Amino acid sequence: MRDWIPVVAIAAWAAIVIYRMHIAGRMREQAHRERLAMIEKGLVPPPETDSKHLDAMMDWHPSTVLGSSQAAHSRRTGITLVGVGIGLSLMLYVLGTGRASGAGVLLVVLGIAFLVNAIFETRSERRDAK
Repeated sequence: MRDWIPVVAIAAWAAIVIYRMHIAGRMREQAHRERLAMIEKGLVPPPETDSKHLDAMMDWHPSTVLGSSQAAHSRRTGITLVGVGIGLSLMLYVLGTGRASGAGVLLVVLGIAFLVNAIFETRSERRDAK
């Protein structure tokens, strides 16, 4: 019986994600149909009030949605991975499983690599701006 709990949890999560994607698609389609109906009636649809948000809806890339650069995205990812890695290492140390703390160290190193990547991307953005 206990083996079914993870399977049910993962299936429920997948169902919720698929349902949310379906609802988001229907909302975009409804907004599009509304604009087309206004155009067919000869009305001029109002301009999009938030053009950045409209662009973000059309392009699902995380840096566009958040309105930030790739360097900021790498910085956020690096800080998160360093935090998770340190937390995992401390948890495994407290539990007494010394050999398994390598997984936490791996995450810390991966997070530091993302932070270094963010530094290099920030420098290249400054160089490209000149």
